Amino acid sequence: MERKKKTVAPDGKRAITWEISDSEEDSDVKPESSTAFATYSDAGARGCSEKQKLEPGMALLEAKAVSSLVPLTQTVSCDSRPEKKKKKQSLDKNKMAQIKTEEKKKSMHKKEEKMKIKQQIAAEKERRKEEAAALKFLRPDQCMKQMIVCLDSGLLEHPGSDILLEVLDTLDCKYHIEHQIIPHSITWKRKVFSSTSGSDNCQEETAVEREVLLVMQPSYFLRQLSSMQNSSPDGQQCTADLIHLCPFHHLEDPSTVSFSVVVIGLDTYQWYHQLPQEEPVTGLKNETLQLGPEQFMTRHQIEEALVVLQLRDNINVLFLERWQELAQHVSAVTRAIALRPYKKHQEKQPFSFCAKGKWASGVHIGKDGKGLQETWLKQIQQFNRVSPAMATAIAQAYPSPNLLLQAYRECNTEAERRLLLSNLQVRTEDNKTERRIGPDLSRRVYLFMVSTNPELVLDLSC
Repeated sequence: MERKKKTVAPDGKRAITWEISDSEEDSDVKPESSTAFATYSDAGARGCSEKQKLEPGMALLEAKAVSSLVPLTQTVSCDSRPEKKKKKQSLDKNKMAQIKTEEKKKSMHKKEEKMKIKQQIAAEKERRKEEAAALKFLRPDQCMKQMIVCLDSGLLEHPGSDILLEVLDTLDCKYHIEHQIIPHSITWKRKVFSSTSGSDNCQEETAVEREVLLVMQPSYFLRQLSSMQNSSPDGQQCTADLIHLCPFHHLEDPSTVSFSVVVIGLDTYQWYHQLPQEEPVTGLKNETLQLGPEQFMTRHQIEEALVVLQLRDNINVLFLERWQELAQHVSAVTRAIALRPYKKHQEKQPFSFCAKGKWASGVHIGKDGKGLQETWLKQIQQFNRVSPAMATAIAQAYPSPNLLLQAYRECNTEAERRLLLSNLQVRTEDNKTERRIGPDLSRRVYLFMVSTNPELVLDLSC
């Protein structure tokens, strides 16, 4: 067996080893194991001198291993604090719980707001539905069907009451003959339909209108005026005694009621009773006709009493000659009362003055300016008493408002500006005749274009 000795490196890091060759055939030991065995055996045989040479290298390796292990143990010892970890975990859990509760509150608040909005929308829909149902019976074609004319039974004593009943039969409304608080008076009632929430059925109620029409005979009217003047010749107590002429104080709240008085046949009555003084009546030559003081009432005295009634009590007195005129007056008043709620509703609506039909949609203005000419034409047609032909004549002469304003600036006097459009020729539909715009429309257009007063009345004829 041959052995070769390997030298130790000068740095002392590698130990001395011996290599065993494969020349001997009788060796049963593997080369690697034998080499290792020989290395350690030879190292022990060489004694302390060889061991001393190995100690510095081994010590250096041990020192490096220890130094590499020390920071790891220090790091592990610093991070392993279970109390702080528990506190951090508890704080994190509390924060997460607070965030969750706040999110729940926000979500609940949003849900409540959504519910409120839904309830408001539902309430608004219900209110509009009720208004539509109520407005359905207030339309002009339906309002007369809801009216009831109440006649006092004392009116049937007059011979002309049949004419009044015949006219009421021709109307769409109903009439009742019943006892009234004020004798010989006419009042009005209206059917009111109210729908309860959540149901489509309408409940019918009757509302009393605050209108009273008192029918007087001329003899009673003049008698009351005469007794009033006889009790106060100087006229100082005239206003106090007029309450007996119109007994409206019997009502519960007379200040909220609109009163009117109709006197039928006053002129005929006065002419009939003043006739015997001028010329004798046949068959009464030897007899004197006894006339009451009411027959000597002058027109001036009657007008003074009417002024007091109108100024103090807001009572209007209407003089009619026949019952046919009274029937027409009652018919007109009934229509006016029937249309009153509908007109009030229309006044509350925004832009109630807008035109209907194709005018309501307006004119579409394109990006290229198409439609401006038609808009200017329709704006001129909104003036009162302006036909399409007149508006076309103005629009052809001045195709835009700016051109018309420029023409006004070029005028020297105010009168010339007012009459700028008056001589424009307007062709009729058949193109056979021509006429001028006229000074009235020219003045109105000028004031409309230059005036800054919003309260200015353009049409003086209205």
